[in-house]
Amino acid sequence: MLVREKMTKDVISINISDTLAKAEKIMQQNKIHQLPVFSGKKISGILAVADIEQFKQSNEEVNWDTICVKDVLPPNQRLITISPDVSIEQAVMLFQNNQIGSLPVMEDGKLAGIITITDVLNTFVDLLWAKRSRITVELGTQPGLIADVAGVIGDFGVSILRIAMFPQPAHNSFEALISLDTDNIRPIVEKLRQKGYVVSAYNY
Repeated sequence: MLVREKMTKDVISINISDTLAKAEKIMQQNKIHQLPVFSGKKISGILAVADIEQFKQSNEEVNWDTICVKDVLPPNQRLITISPDVSIEQAVMLFQNNQIGSLPVMEDGKLAGIITITDVLNTFVDLLWAKRSRITVELGTQPGLIADVAGVIGDFGVSILRIAMFPQPAHNSFEALISLDTDNIRPIVEKLRQKGYVVSAYNY
């Protein structure tokens, strides 16, 4: 899955010379926590709610009506951007390695969108959470096991909606989280258990 599929395209931004009061109002009205900051037509940084809170704590006796975004934007902030054509997993690595909450998405030198940690979390929730049924199957490392499990499910005429694999290094095994397009998973679970698989079942 690519960043362009999950990014917000209609980006709300602010100018570096705008007031802090305006930035706060925009954030509150749109229920967002980060604002791309522009200097002219060039993006110069990201203003976060945390930046505003930290500034207020350190400057209690200033005239807030005169404070501009440029006064609050961290001076040593390193603007990290991402392309819309890279994977969501690469976005996750950038978030983790740089301890940031959002990434401006740049295409042809222009801001094409923004992707946040919340967007990524929602993506993984969508991938893992089925609206029908879900089973978790413990698998060893030998080849062919996931194909065998899929074959059992297919024998019942049930479609697999999603599969996610999670390594379990302590047990030298994997957990396969499988979302199924059915409301009746009992016979599938029973058949897999008959074949020796350890299965946890979740009905929704």
